[in-house]
Amino acid sequence: MVCIVAFIVVLVLSAVSAKYRKLLGKAWGCAWRRVTLRPCDTTFRDDVKNSLLAPLAVRAPRLVRPASIAIEVLAWLMVLSLIVSLYLVGRSGLNLLVYGTCDKQNAQACSLAAQACSIDAIQPGFWEAIGEGDVFGAFGREFASVGDTIATVPSRLRTWDAADFAPADATYLGGYTAGRPTALEVLDPGCHYCAQLFRNMREAGFDQTHNVTYLAYPIRAGVGDKFANSQLIATYLTAIRAFEAERAPAGSTNAAAETGDWFILEQLFTTQAADGTTTQEWMNAASAADATLRLQQWLSDDGYTADDVARIVELTGSPEVAASLQHAREVVENEIRTVSIPSLIGGGRLHTGLVDVDTLRGLG
Repeated sequence: MVCIVAFIVVLVLSAVSAKYRKLLGKAWGCAWRRVTLRPCDTTFRDDVKNSLLAPLAVRAPRLVRPASIAIEVLAWLMVLSLIVSLYLVGRSGLNLLVYGTCDKQNAQACSLAAQACSIDAIQPGFWEAIGEGDVFGAFGREFASVGDTIATVPSRLRTWDAADFAPADATYLGGYTAGRPTALEVLDPGCHYCAQLFRNMREAGFDQTHNVTYLAYPIRAGVGDKFANSQLIATYLTAIRAFEAERAPAGSTNAAAETGDWFILEQLFTTQAADGTTTQEWMNAASAADATLRLQQWLSDDGYTADDVARIVELTGSPEVAASLQHAREVVENEIRTVSIPSLIGGGRLHTGLVDVDTLRGLG
């Protein structure tokens, strides 16, 4: 491996000094033969080692052999380090292309990614698994993850149509308007960046140029959900859609006017709590009982009668709503395959993470 390391060094030196360029061809010939598992047919390897060991041979001849072995070991370590580095750079670039983040295990950890709440991997990471002694599992999951990323590449190159992913009982911000393109947001009610995206859409007038709908996706953590009460809010949002579909006239949909689920999202994402924090922050810290009371109060504030609220509460425990929530999760994980919340499908593309106002205006 000495000749491979030497070739890399000579290559760098040749870029800054012409006197090293005459060695470049010889270094490359030796390195190429080693890469292709053939012995080096030049004296380049020996020349490099001899030049390094010559001063030592004069002062301490007995140390030449151990030093020679140390040079080989060091060369192997440098080559392996180079291979690992190239792999990590390639994997990060591929993840950035496919998922919009260089680390799909933790989207928030990548400085090149848009701001987002990451859908963190439930399984242990590579080094965590190595530390636990699960070497085969670590490599198996690593290669499976890269294979999954490669398999996802074709979907990222297609033209995205948000209507393909919208739920059957979809509702729309401001109501549905014929002739407008559909945009779909994957959101977690507890994610700060989802609240910011909602405000950005309003500022950009995005809801005036698109029929905006959503899929509620509470991000799961190791135990429970990433944000307290996200599952509860998502259940109420889904139950409201089911309720509106129930009472819609035969042959029509519940999409014509803005519905209570959007009123809840607006209250959650744009208002302040009594203690000065945002309502979303209050909800993330509230008990399930207090969060439930607030959701039901919002329904009353939006004009739902006591009977309407009672029916929505009944629907929150129904198999229909549970199936709808599970279907939304499967769409996000198996079809959209995003690792960042929010994610927005609009303008024929999938936008992962927070989308700024200027970009939203450009999609109009």
